[in-house]
Amino acid sequence: MKKTEREGKGEKMSVRIVPLRTGSVKIKAAQCARKPGGPFRVLVDPQWTDPLPIYAWLIDHPEGPIVVDTGETSRAMEAGYFPSWHPYCRRAVEMDVGEEDEIGHRLSLLGIAPSDVRTVEKGHLVEPSFSESGLQSTRIL
Repeated sequence: MKKTEREGKGEKMSVRIVPLRTGSVKIKAAQCARKPGGPFRVLVDPQWTDPLPIYAWLIDHPEGPIVVDTGETSRAMEAGYFPSWHPYCRRAVEMDVGEEDEIGHRLSLLGIAPSDVRTVEKGHLVEPSFSESGLQSTRIL
């Protein structure tokens, strides 16, 4: 958790940045370093990384909570959730996300309801857990 202070109009404003772990993911080791071979190299790599955390970020701001990225949905664990035609989803990523990992639950543990969130900044065009979380206000970075 990071806390910063900024002065504005003669008053101090305190802002906290809180990482919210929303599950974990294993990816192919080849994806961790850029090398010749393109996407095919990633798909055929037999080695996986250790589980990597998936984070959403809460900015606890005096004007209201801001969420940056929303993590993944537990539905990613269901057979057929990812498109069957998509080779990356089928062969290069293994999610581990439970309902207790989803952004709505993580926020509720901090006493924040989805309706309390002032802004959602999406860092990806597709963030499935956003639509399922009840969060409303959004911009894409």
